[in-house]
Amino acid sequence: MNSKFKKLIDKINVYPTSSEAIESIIDKLSNEKVIVAFANAHAFNLANKYSSFFHDLVSSNFLLRDGIGVKLYFKMLNRNPGYNLNGTDFIPQLLMSISQDKNIAIFGTEDSIINSSIDAIENLGAKVVLTANGFHDVDYYLEISKGTKIDIYLLAMGMPKQEHLAKKLYNDIDDGIIICGGAIIDFLGGKVKRAPIFFRRFGIEWVYRLFCEPKRMFRRYIIGNFMFLWLAFLSVIKNDE
Repeated sequence: MNSKFKKLIDKINVYPTSSEAIESIIDKLSNEKVIVAFANAHAFNLANKYSSFFHDLVSSNFLLRDGIGVKLYFKMLNRNPGYNLNGTDFIPQLLMSISQDKNIAIFGTEDSIINSSIDAIENLGAKVVLTANGFHDVDYYLEISKGTKIDIYLLAMGMPKQEHLAKKLYNDIDDGIIICGGAIIDFLGGKVKRAPIFFRRFGIEWVYRLFCEPKRMFRRYIIGNFMFLWLAFLSVIKNDE
């Protein structure tokens, strides 16, 4: 089996419900600093290509399954895939549970989108105390964080940059939670619309995003998903030999 695929699939935290995932994170957060990251088909492809990103992913405290592609891979291995914890739905649930009266920093996407998302974030209970767009060098975010009390870091500059920053922040802070949020601020800030409920119910929101942004998403969702499933299939065949 592809050793990176195997280590990633072994690393993923599987839960029967989102509530149990949140309880587990809260329990660990009560004693330790925490990184929460997500593993979708795109993450597997990037991890297979870039060793540095692979190591950043497996360094997270919680790696959560995101998407139907990884579910299919679990099924190929005759493993229980658990509940689909995609970040767009799960992160607001998590923030609602942990962020009451907590200070949050938002790093990623464009300044205007961050500003549009602040009300939505603060309606979940947190207080936004620091923001920065996603186009700076990683060390910039470490520098501006110094001297500010931050309980939650929400990183939304996409893979692999946010996972690399998460690992560096983890080594730099004494406590708190770091969430690798992908496009979460783009959704909360209104830049990207959620798919209709039909697409979400059947785990094919990616089809809607491909329809809305075919040029930008073609490589990731058509070529990328095919590559992921092919590599997953090959890894299973190799393991069975």
